[in-house]
Amino acid sequence: MGAEPVIGVLSGCGGAGASTFAAVLAGSAGRPAFLLDCDPLGGGIDVLLGCEREAGPRWAQVRVRGGPLDPQLLLTGLPRWHEVRFLAADSHQSLTEAAVIAVVDAAASVAPTVLDLPRAGSAARAAALRRCDLVVLVTPAEVRGLTAAAMIAPALDERRTVLVVRGSSRALPARQLADLLGLPVLAELPYDPAGSHPDGLQMNRIRRGTRVAAATVHAACADRRSFGGVDAA
Repeated sequence: MGAEPVIGVLSGCGGAGASTFAAVLAGSAGRPAFLLDCDPLGGGIDVLLGCEREAGPRWAQVRVRGGPLDPQLLLTGLPRWHEVRFLAADSHQSLTEAAVIAVVDAAASVAPTVLDLPRAGSAARAAALRRCDLVVLVTPAEVRGLTAAAMIAPALDERRTVLVVRGSSRALPARQLADLLGLPVLAELPYDPAGSHPDGLQMNRIRRGTRVAAATVHAACADRRSFGGVDAA
């Protein structure tokens, strides 16, 4: 367990809104935080944030030469969105297991860290998951999303993985989703258009329900770090 909390977020299916929720988690940490984009097929977290023109390194510029990475390099070198330092994915080749381990460990040594994780398995994703205090699987409350999430959930550590359900459905209530996927439902997300704004994600446009869900995740992560478990509603 690192000095600071590490939360991983991944989608149960495409379009679930996991990247937006990861950004909201980083932006609502209550202090400066890191947002690390570990999904090279996600379109770039910098684009989601509206920061694609911000100067600073992306994963392709990360060089790992053995040994620990100086966290000051991240604090002073990475581009910033609000109080969040972010590292956007830009190629498969740069997201190696060694690079992910070095960057996540350095980030988590000095600030809360949120990882936007890919759905597809890889050595790099496995390394990132091992460093998470809490893993959030975001899935919509609908049949297709449930079917896709059911292919991802078995690869996750059920002792530190929770569901955040987007939307609600009488046909698929949250408790049924929990039973079918074998994971506890921690929070429900409303539909929130803030992530599709043409100028990028704006924290002041985030809906109250999304903020409440993010606060619930932060609290659950803090509890797990204190007591070694997750209590879901």
